[in-house]
Amino acid sequence: MLRHTKQTYPKAVAVFAALMVALLAVTTVAVTRAEASSQDKEGVAEPADLANCFAFGIDQVGRGDFDTGVEIWDDCFADDYSFEFVFFPGGPSILCPSPDCPVQDFSSSAEMRALFAAPFFEDAGYLATQHQMLNVDVTSQSGGQAEVFAYIQANHFLPDDSVDIAWNDYTIQAVKEQGRWKVQSEVITGTAFLNFQGMPVG
Repeated sequence: MLRHTKQTYPKAVAVFAALMVALLAVTTVAVTRAEASSQDKEGVAEPADLANCFAFGIDQVGRGDFDTGVEIWDDCFADDYSFEFVFFPGGPSILCPSPDCPVQDFSSSAEMRALFAAPFFEDAGYLATQHQMLNVDVTSQSGGQAEVFAYIQANHFLPDDSVDIAWNDYTIQAVKEQGRWKVQSEVITGTAFLNFQGMPVG
């Protein structure tokens, strides 16, 4: 009979947690690449699918694969795409493109979005990210216009075995072009943040 002691049980939990994180990371990469390869080059079939496009793109940028992130977003962004990041409800914000946007030199909307995100991940020292889109809802749809709302839970993995977890509200204004849906604008509003200290293995 397997018996857990005060010394072995925490270590077993740590090993199990590490294996689960590794499995999750591998699975996420596989799903992301499969989604990217099957992504329609002219948008997506349903407006709610645009939330996943954001997650797949930013996770590629977050793990250092800048070009794949741009490629994914290129398929989902309308020509007049814009985004706004609001630090907290009612708080200051950054709008891109605009004179106040930190990214002024870019060749496409997708590249602009990736250039905005990449320094954040690099400066923080994140090894990888995982964005989960929760409670995705098409709040309104009429003709070629739609609004999509979702919660974002963003997990940012650090070298010290901790995870920065951010919660955000996410709103998309979508437009239908030639029968496919694209993001015309998006707003991300930060709602909560937590650093979760994991348990190192060994």
